[in-house]
Amino acid sequence: MTSKDTWLIVSDFDETFMPVLSSREADAGIDKLESCLNQLKRKHHLLFGWATGNSQAVVLDKMKRYPEFPWDFALTSLGTELYWNHPDSVLEDEGWPLQGAGTFPERVMRLSTLFEQEGIELTLQSEAFQQKRIRGYYLNADGNEAIAIEQIHRLCLQVGLEASITYASAAAGDPENVYDVAIMHPGCGKKQGVDFIVKKHEISPARVISFGDSCNDIEMLKACSHGYLVGNASHEARQAFDRVVEGFYCHGIVDGLQRHF
Repeated sequence: MTSKDTWLIVSDFDETFMPVLSSREADAGIDKLESCLNQLKRKHHLLFGWATGNSQAVVLDKMKRYPEFPWDFALTSLGTELYWNHPDSVLEDEGWPLQGAGTFPERVMRLSTLFEQEGIELTLQSEAFQQKRIRGYYLNADGNEAIAIEQIHRLCLQVGLEASITYASAAAGDPENVYDVAIMHPGCGKKQGVDFIVKKHEISPARVISFGDSCNDIEMLKACSHGYLVGNASHEARQAFDRVVEGFYCHGIVDGLQRHF
């Protein structure tokens, strides 16, 4: 079997793979997806993993409840870090990101100064979203955000950084009526990380399947040959992308996989 026979299956984590509310977890179909992937892996060569805004520590902590789940990689902190699951350890891919990130903290400090000078008011997100190549903020959706969004992109470009700005998902634990502002090392992101994995493993683009639920998944879903929103996807995500499976959470992932296997 050649690398071109490999399938790549990518899922967002919160509210796609696993509910944020633990009370919903038992009905999310995680065990069903585990069984499905184990069956598929007996017949096909495939890689399964997540592209998520969560940190690596958060993902690994949540997956302690599913020690036998057959995952292969975790593209964490909104695609700024990539980890591979080995039998005895989880190791970071030293080849990602493609550009060195040694000056990221200094650039963020310069950017913060520029934000203050321009009067851009952002709210810092929790510590989990302040990682080595990303800083997370919220921007109020007050009807005047278009000007601030343009300013943020312009100032990021000025200091050699990039911004991913999408409407936040209250279902995933974000506040209501805000934008999720991720200041990132250039060249990173969910889509960009998936592209790196595809190239690294010489996977045919026609064999890439992705799943998401919110606006920060849309770029990745549109770039994949087979991208799907799960049935519990947000209203805003559905307005931006219309390929939706019926099932919620992992039930939806299984629904999508059954279209191809």
